Amino acid sequence: MNTRVVEDSTVRWIGGAWENPENNLDGNRPAAEPGTELLFLEIPFDHAVSHRPGTRFGPAAILRALDGFSLYCTDKRVDLAPLRLRRFGEVDVSNDIHATYRHITDTVAGLPSGDTPVFLGGDHSITDPILRGLLRRHPDRMLGLIVFDAHFDSRVPVPGKEHSGHWMHTVAEVFDHRHSVQLGIDAPIYSRDYMEQAEAAGIMVRTPWDIRRAGLAGTIEEAIRHAVEPTGAVHISIDIDCLSAGFAPGTSVPNAAGLMLWDVTDAVFEIARSADHASLDIVEVSPPLDAGGITAQSAAHLVMNFLAGRAARLRQV
Repeated sequence: MNTRVVEDSTVRWIGGAWENPENNLDGNRPAAEPGTELLFLEIPFDHAVSHRPGTRFGPAAILRALDGFSLYCTDKRVDLAPLRLRRFGEVDVSNDIHATYRHITDTVAGLPSGDTPVFLGGDHSITDPILRGLLRRHPDRMLGLIVFDAHFDSRVPVPGKEHSGHWMHTVAEVFDHRHSVQLGIDAPIYSRDYMEQAEAAGIMVRTPWDIRRAGLAGTIEEAIRHAVEPTGAVHISIDIDCLSAGFAPGTSVPNAAGLMLWDVTDAVFEIARSADHASLDIVEVSPPLDAGGITAQSAAHLVMNFLAGRAARLRQV
């Protein structure tokens, strides 16, 4: 339980707003307004983490931090009270990487079709089976992808040595990257080939330097034109190592030269309110490496801004 600095009857807390999990699928819940239901799925899997493990504990840490937030996004002046928040529980994971991926895909494909899903990981490899599940969940819907990450994650996998740096490559088996965006790419572990191959596949890539030069607002507008406007639906994937290490020390590969937290929160808010349909995953939060819970707090702010974006979308339609 979170300790409150003050007790104020005007404040409602996310920790007290979760609907009864037993009512998730029983069909007896009161009808909700379209677009108001947010479903949280925990995926505590880190067997493919590229360096230091610990992200299996990320979902619980993010939820603990989020429970201490109110249902009012003060920064964006948006009330989250119209949203219905439901925790769907954990995906069952195992040491068998590929069996776990299949289970993630099947679970995501079977989620209630009207809900907006929020996936809490876990290492970044889980985004591949999440996307496969989303495509199966709505086979008639185009889907754009906007990724915040320091890494391309497009290496060719070596059987038996799979890790979280392959998923952009492997998901291309089923996903068309012509409406994909990668923001924040700056890890100094690649050759020119990776940039050229990404852009040749149709991916819009913007480094932190690109974003600073063009300005955040212009970059967000360009990303929305590339991934959201042609599709009407977007999946946002956030690797917490896109952030500068001061905001995200608790991750496998901290990033000394990453993006500022407020830039990513603002971008997530704008993207989430721009699309008819949206979903989110946030990955690579590693509590054992997270002094003071700073990284989990940053992740919770990112989730909060996604929720605020969806609530703001409701006011527009």
